[in-house]
Amino acid sequence: MNVWGKVLAFLVIVAAALSTYFTAKLIQVRNSWTKKSQTFVKSYEADEKQLRDLQAQFLKVQTDTETALRSWGRTWAADTQVAIPAEGRLAIVAGTGQGLVEKQVIHGFELQQDGSSIYRGPFLVATAQADRSTVVPTWRVRPQDVVNWKGGQWRWRGLVPTAYTDRFDDQLLAFAKGDETLGDRRAAVAIQDRLIAEAERQLKFRVAELVGGDELPKDEALTAEFREGLVKPIEETEDSRNAVLLEIAELRAQVRARRDAVERLQAENLQLTQRLPQPPAAAVSRRD
Repeated sequence: MNVWGKVLAFLVIVAAALSTYFTAKLIQVRNSWTKKSQTFVKSYEADEKQLRDLQAQFLKVQTDTETALRSWGRTWAADTQVAIPAEGRLAIVAGTGQGLVEKQVIHGFELQQDGSSIYRGPFLVATAQADRSTVVPTWRVRPQDVVNWKGGQWRWRGLVPTAYTDRFDDQLLAFAKGDETLGDRRAAVAIQDRLIAEAERQLKFRVAELVGGDELPKDEALTAEFREGLVKPIEETEDSRNAVLLEIAELRAQVRARRDAVERLQAENLQLTQRLPQPPAAAVSRRD
């Protein structure tokens, strides 16, 4: 065998070895891709089933959302500020360009920092311009209500479910009854205050009638009890009576002393007469 035959034989052997190697690698890669294909098919089938489930859930949620929003009507998110607190008048950055019209009733929700909202009630669109409007409450506003309103981003809705409006109406009715009750009690308290003031005035006048005071007239034509009260004239009368009683007591003491002196003099005279010499018995009989 010549050299070229040997070279060719060597090349054939190398080619056979390479062919065997690459055939084995091809089979290995084919088996790997076959396994991956089977895994992909299973994964695709699982993902497709999950996608169908998610699509069904999305359609259900979308339907429920549309059903829920149908009761709320159209929605506006607008900056809102309190224009006239006494009237509860608000100014909102939304107008005819956003679909608002005058005399339309919309419902305001004040948005909080945590994402929640507070229902502030129904409002009537008083004036509507292209990009701004003013709204006024459709109920009687109390001063303490507007104090709690904060300017900022509000959500406005064209409709509100009846459950919210009924609850709001019940609260308004309760507030109205409370205000009426409070007004009645304040009126009763005012009447009681007037009665107490009148009673105190009468009491002060009655006390002045007893002990005197600025409430009594100062006309000199009136007697002392009408000008100075009853106590002072009574005290003066009692002082006069006591003076008379003292004078009487002194006079009685003087009378008693003089009577005692007379009785003492009579006793002394009797004793003196007894000391005088007695006349003879014959003389006494002759006189008789």
